[in-house]
Amino acid sequence: MSIGDNWSTAGDTGITQEVAGPMNKLVPATKKLVVGAVAVGALALGTAGVAGAATTTTPAPRAAATFNCARADRVLTRIQNGEARITAGLPKLTAAEAKANAAGRTKLAAGLQKRITRLESSQFTARLDRLSAAIEAKCPSSAPSSPSTSSTPATTS
Repeated sequence: MSIGDNWSTAGDTGITQEVAGPMNKLVPATKKLVVGAVAVGALALGTAGVAGAATTTTPAPRAAATFNCARADRVLTRIQNGEARITAGLPKLTAAEAKANAAGRTKLAAGLQKRITRLESSQFTARLDRLSAAIEAKCPSSAPSSPSTSSTPATTS
């Protein structure tokens, strides 16, 4: 096939035209696809830009959290159980830190020390005490007498 095989002359007018082939159908279809994609992208960005500019509002303030006194007993019990777990867990954490230091695992020991420091901090215990006091002040009849040691209630028959 030579270079001029795809071209023919149109009679006696002297105008040359390309003979129809698969490439002639593919190029216009590809052009239409690209033009369509560009148009869709431009419209999408254009409408998003307009919509984004039109809907710039300040965020609504968060609604104040409400506390239900019916749940006060459970919340206070959870706080007391958490304090008991912290008290029981601190010696275990200290022993684990000493073991990690002895084994040369300094990163683990540093992480354990960070946790011990946080759990022993006055801010941490003050926050728990402040929450308990606020609940007891809001719902005075709901203070549990002692923390429960089991999660299932004892049944007697």
